[in-house]
Amino acid sequence: MPEQWGEFELTLEQYLRVHHVDPTRLAQQASIQRSQLNLYLQGEIKRPDLHVLARICTVLECGIGDILRFIPPSLAYPDSCCRQQNSYTTGQLAKMAAVHPNTIRFYERCGLLSKAGRGPNGYRQFSVRHLAQLRVCRIILGDPYTNKSLRSAAFRIVEALREWDIPKAQELAETYKQLLEKEYAVALETAALLKSWAEGTSLPVPGEGCSHKEAAALLGVTVEVVRNWERNGLTAPPRSGGHRKRVYGGGDMARLRVIYMLRQNNYSIAAIRSSLAAFDSGNRAGAVLALNQPVLDPESEYISAGDHWLEVLETLSRSADKIRRIVQDLSN
Repeated sequence: MPEQWGEFELTLEQYLRVHHVDPTRLAQQASIQRSQLNLYLQGEIKRPDLHVLARICTVLECGIGDILRFIPPSLAYPDSCCRQQNSYTTGQLAKMAAVHPNTIRFYERCGLLSKAGRGPNGYRQFSVRHLAQLRVCRIILGDPYTNKSLRSAAFRIVEALREWDIPKAQELAETYKQLLEKEYAVALETAALLKSWAEGTSLPVPGEGCSHKEAAALLGVTVEVVRNWERNGLTAPPRSGGHRKRVYGGGDMARLRVIYMLRQNNYSIAAIRSSLAAFDSGNRAGAVLALNQPVLDPESEYISAGDHWLEVLETLSRSADKIRRIVQDLSN
């Protein structure tokens, strides 16, 4: 599509996430192949089928504007537009990013955007720098929260853009992508652990012991989070050494990963504690019921938890690619 006309963006994935709609169930109800639906979720459909969109809207009881967004040329092709205009008012920038002007003012107060200059009339004047910063911020804040280390890595890119250090922003964007790939590999392993638990298989126990700090670093959480899980009875690693410090062995780390993934799926501490207690006693069906998500198949809830977390990471990975492209365009 020519640059002067802008483009459309599928927002179906965000809609399902916000309204807690299961993609598999949507595909079944709309009579769509799950592989075809995935293309719509990933925004890889070049020519969306109106009949497919109609079925999706019918099942979701939503309008086409809820799952398809028009991106004006100024936002879809900012470099082209910036050749025509060097500065933007708050209202113009807000319109390009499809946000309220107060959102831009709030971002500026929070330090997410560089301070804007003032024109002769006293009004703020934003530039291509602010547009890039805003685009990256909207991507990060529009994604589901994962953990502190990943969110911090993402916002370090924003900090580099705020200082307009493009080489550093490029480096940080690559680092963020690599962290997500590492997290995804761990998630695959943890999903297998959840499936093993659901099938009644014991957890693996290999691996050297590590401290609270090391265990927290491996999971991407704070030490206090790990200690809190311990205080709430989710885990009880043995003490070792002269100072009788807790040491997490291979089996303990596997248990922590299970706890971590369930927390990422918004299960409460109380529900996880009841579930783990049931699993420890060999009561598989009771473990699933303890999650307050009774299902016919006692394996499916744990497996779906793993699948959901993998889908979240896939979403973040696609967002990381968008961020990399934005930053890369700034150096061209």
